[in-house]
Amino acid sequence: HATCAINNYNDANQVRNCELVGLKDLDQSKSWVQDRILDFLNKLISLGVAGFRVDAAKHMWPADLKTIYNRLNNLNTQHGFAAGSRPFIYQEVVDLGGEAVSKHEYTGLGAVTEFLHSASIGRVFRGGDQLRWLSNWGTAWGFLPSTSAFVFVDNHDNQRGHGAGGS
Repeated sequence: HATCAINNYNDANQVRNCELVGLKDLDQSKSWVQDRILDFLNKLISLGVAGFRVDAAKHMWPADLKTIYNRLNNLNTQHGFAAGSRPFIYQEVVDLGGEAVSKHEYTGLGAVTEFLHSASIGRVFRGGDQLRWLSNWGTAWGFLPSTSAFVFVDNHDNQRGHGAGGS
């Protein structure tokens, strides 16, 4: 991709094609880039790795990620995995609503981080929302269904005020 900065999170093209906080952007639509990524990930699978966390997945096109994920090797049976087992993939997609890129675009590819969970539960236990409101906790709050969500309470970004950390 051409060098550019993300200035508008309501522009999906900018979010996915420009540099995130000055980090170099790899164009995953290019077969050469896909091949290098796959060489590395498949090497890790051969060594017994069973899954991957894809950081900043919202800054990558879902179609490109799908192409890469579909070309991952099955897990290595020499490390005790059943034949045909696939790597577990979860993708970091910070989506608190109101932006062009949605967590729902990534659910068919693997689990997706549910940042609303930690932001919402934190608000309840800091006294910002009433505890009794948790009676309909889940998809009624706009969360992904449990079959798609990677739920957490804290992570390295939240601890440093990055991503949804300030929420």
